[in-house]
Amino acid sequence: MSTIGSSRTTWVRSPVFLFVAVSAVLVGAIFVATNVIADDAATDAARAQAESVSELLAQTTAEPYVGNGLVTGKPGAYDKFFRKAPNLLQARDVESVDLFATDGTLIYSQDDPEVLPVVSRERYSLSTAQRRVLEEGGTGSELADPTSARSLDRNGDEEGLVKIYTRIETPSGEPVLFVAYWALDGLEASRSEIFGSFRWITLGPLVLLSLVSAVMLGLLTMQVRRAGRERERLLEAAMSASDAERRRIARDLHDGVVQDLAGTAFSLSAVARDPQVPGEARARLTSAGDSLRDGLRSLRSLLAEIHPPDLHGKGLASAIADLLAPVSAAGITASLSVEDVEDAPGAEVTMLWRVTQEAVRNTVRHAEASTLAVTVRGHRDGSLLEVVDDGIGFDQDCSRGPEHFGLTGLRSLVTDAGGRLEVRSAPGEGTTVRLEVRR
Repeated sequence: MSTIGSSRTTWVRSPVFLFVAVSAVLVGAIFVATNVIADDAATDAARAQAESVSELLAQTTAEPYVGNGLVTGKPGAYDKFFRKAPNLLQARDVESVDLFATDGTLIYSQDDPEVLPVVSRERYSLSTAQRRVLEEGGTGSELADPTSARSLDRNGDEEGLVKIYTRIETPSGEPVLFVAYWALDGLEASRSEIFGSFRWITLGPLVLLSLVSAVMLGLLTMQVRRAGRERERLLEAAMSASDAERRRIARDLHDGVVQDLAGTAFSLSAVARDPQVPGEARARLTSAGDSLRDGLRSLRSLLAEIHPPDLHGKGLASAIADLLAPVSAAGITASLSVEDVEDAPGAEVTMLWRVTQEAVRNTVRHAEASTLAVTVRGHRDGSLLEVVDDGIGFDQDCSRGPEHFGLTGLRSLVTDAGGRLEVRSAPGEGTTVRLEVRR
């Protein structure tokens, strides 16, 4: 289950998945936004198309045949207009047509090609927009009001209609309002037809661009990961080579110079104990032997830094003891306690040793301490390391000098390994380095 969960988490964090998810959200947002804009544009286009058709219908089928007598109600003018004017309901979706005089008098009305047009001479209230068109010209539109007086006279037939009106003139220049009643369903169908082309023109390129980008990102991600794996392989090879070289140098020094110096130190001690050697020479030989032994301890510590010994089992305690050799030589009283780390993983033990190495090095170089205590405790869930000194400490709020870069660099490694490295210090109160490693 943990492997499945880990693979699922890795998949979710994949750049390709994140790109596809973000692209889907962006495409959806752009699609919705453009649809809203396109819907408004399609509605305007459908209404503009209806206005253009209405204006053309008014100018070609009504205006040439509207006489002055039709406006003034002259007898016979209506029959003359009816005989000469073609059918005004020629445009598709035009349900009816009305002609109004400037005072709102209905001078002509046709709502069925099979029924004779009527002229009621009834006076209706014109809207402000209609009056403006009569005065200034142009074309306007508005939803028909089924509760208006004109609609009630037609038994509510204006419901579901859009009124599109324009100005025409009699031969004497008398303005007449031409009103065409368009079916709202027809305009909606026209709007949907126009809008449909906008929808796929917008969505298609966005989806195609996202797919192409996702494929390219996938290929680039594969190349980056391949390069990353190759870099890791080269880094591991370099580290292995470096480790092998360190191990060879440490082995050569241990089997060569260290053994020679150890043999020389034993020989000097043996000669110094010979009663036949004069006292002054014996003192000098003893001092030389002590110096050699101090040098051997320092050299063993250097060997431990170049390449630590086996850290598994009881090797960690021995390796840390070698690290503490220079501490005693510097006049610092050191203590060491290592418990229950025999079963700890190799990477965990190595992390304990490296943090201890850096903490001990800082204590010797900068702390001016008199005591140093190193404690390592293993438990079921991980390990705990504490390195405590009673030195001069430092102000953690101030910028840290180069002596603290080692621990700063280790902190990121510890965090990547799932552990926590904490450094507590204050001027005059010593320093505590605490490492917690979780398995």
